[in-house]
Amino acid sequence: MKILQALKKIKHIDRKIKKQADRVAKYCSVILEPGDAPPPYTEEDIRRMLQSITDLLTDKCLIRAALHRTNVNTAVEFQGQKKSIDELLLLQNVFLPIYKNVLASMRRKEKQGAYRNYSKEAKVVLHYSPAERDKHIEEIENVLEELNDILDNANIETDVIGLK
Repeated sequence: MKILQALKKIKHIDRKIKKQADRVAKYCSVILEPGDAPPPYTEEDIRRMLQSITDLLTDKCLIRAALHRTNVNTAVEFQGQKKSIDELLLLQNVFLPIYKNVLASMRRKEKQGAYRNYSKEAKVVLHYSPAERDKHIEEIENVLEELNDILDNANIETDVIGLK
């Protein structure tokens, strides 16, 4: 099974879990008036639904564990170096977005609209180069695009370790 197939299977399992959980929530307790038809599900049916959810969660955990093993143990080429898929995912989803947000937060302060009144002699002092900041943000966006391409290919081509 390829990574992409495993990810799709997890989504499918999640939908099945939600469907069963909604059904359990709806029918685990009902109010019956005298003369009402019996509820559509019995206590045994609810127990079976809960067991089904447990089985689905177990399957999901097994697939997730196999994906983690695969991501840690599979190396791909990135910028001339071999990196694990796990390292690239962390770079893509944690490091680069946070660093990009920090750079984007570097803005010039303005005297107008501030909470205190500044004198006419007050000057705005920049401790960074806006051009350099913008260049770094663009570089990060380019790396993120490269990572997307590499990881998309890895998802399509890489077999999940321990799954058929």
